Amino acid sequence: MRANRLIPIAVLAFAVACNENSSNGDMVGVGDPLAAGRAHFIKNATSCTEVGLTLVCDFKEAGLESGSVETVSVVVTATRVDVCLNGGGQVPNDPKKTTTTSQVGASGEFEATQNGNIEGQLIVQLPPTSLSCPPGQTATLESSNFVASALITDETSGASISVGGF
Repeated sequence: MRANRLIPIAVLAFAVACNENSSNGDMVGVGDPLAAGRAHFIKNATSCTEVGLTLVCDFKEAGLESGSVETVSVVVTATRVDVCLNGGGQVPNDPKKTTTTSQVGASGEFEATQNGNIEGQLIVQLPPTSLSCPPGQTATLESSNFVASALITDETSGASISVGGF
């Protein structure tokens, strides 16, 4: 008899736990079409690679509603070092040099397939130079890199993933 009284309490505790663990406050349970999967990036199908002066980020996201249009963005910190070169292509004795570190990114819209997936690519460019050279000299990129990790976010669903190792 005592066990029968605990069943309603267990059911209530389960419902509260599901509601608290839901990312948008909606209850997830039996019969909920979203219970099978929430929007998420597939880690082994998401990566970023430095290609020349760009960062190319390929991604795959699953758990979306078929046909939904998702706005996906990537943000990363980039550093570039610029130096002034004279007309002979040399760095003058009194070199002007600047290092620029800033957040850069890219975004795009992608439509989910019938299976609720999107696959795409975003390309991030280095920030522009901020170096102003004297007359007869030209600002030239000396070195650059994308720092730490990139954050890829689906602005529509709220899913995100941090990608490093580039």
